[in-house]
Amino acid sequence: MKLSKIITFLEEKFPISLAEDWDNVGLLVGSRDSKVRGVLLSLDLTDSVIDKAIEVGANLIITHHPIIFAPLKKINSDTLVGRKIIRLIESGISVYSMHTNLDSGKSGLNDFLGENILGLRNGKILDPMESNGREYGIGRIYKIEEGVSIEDLSILLKEKLNLKSISIVRAKEERGIKKIALVSGAGASYWRKAKKLGAQVLITGDVKYHEAVDAKEENFNLIDIGHFESEWIFSNLLENLLKKEFEISISIYNDGPVFEKM
Repeated sequence: MKLSKIITFLEEKFPISLAEDWDNVGLLVGSRDSKVRGVLLSLDLTDSVIDKAIEVGANLIITHHPIIFAPLKKINSDTLVGRKIIRLIESGISVYSMHTNLDSGKSGLNDFLGENILGLRNGKILDPMESNGREYGIGRIYKIEEGVSIEDLSILLKEKLNLKSISIVRAKEERGIKKIALVSGAGASYWRKAKKLGAQVLITGDVKYHEAVDAKEENFNLIDIGHFESEWIFSNLLENLLKKEFEISISIYNDGPVFEKM
């Protein structure tokens, strides 16, 4: 099967145009005309991920986080990124990345986290936009019938995402939570938007200290589950999509989390 066929399928569901301006998505390494023998799905592209692709015979790696963000002036063995790109090319491995276009798109990562993992329903886009008649946007907001405590919500998150611990910023006034916002990855900057739309908590990763202080002062709850921890399910989402469409060998390998809980 040609790589171009897989790319066409993925970009019909999650067009590159949905990605943020600063992002870099799509085919980053390789040829669209190459024949795909096997696919490896991974959140990041580390040397260990390349090792695994070679081990399982995958010549296409699909990642969430792009290996190339900033423009490259040279590709050589002096830099980590350069060494990886050279190794990928020498090994005949293509790399395709789906980042904020997958976060924003309908049935994408935020919907998968909210509905498939946490069991929430009828989510609304937190920061809606439109492109070619298609609604998309970062984050989701969910209403629930009965209010839950931040403790109960934390227990659910740890259970469903296999987390040992999480960090909580507790609102000054505690009350049952009936409206939940979530942004996978580093989404703490959206807490004011979430609060304005009536959410009482934002689930995300990479919450900074001053964001946390402000949220607490504004009587708003934050749950920081970690960046990797909120996105490792990327691989499960892509596996589900690809298996329904193609008969091809698919492997999953996530080299993380980076931070260890002591």
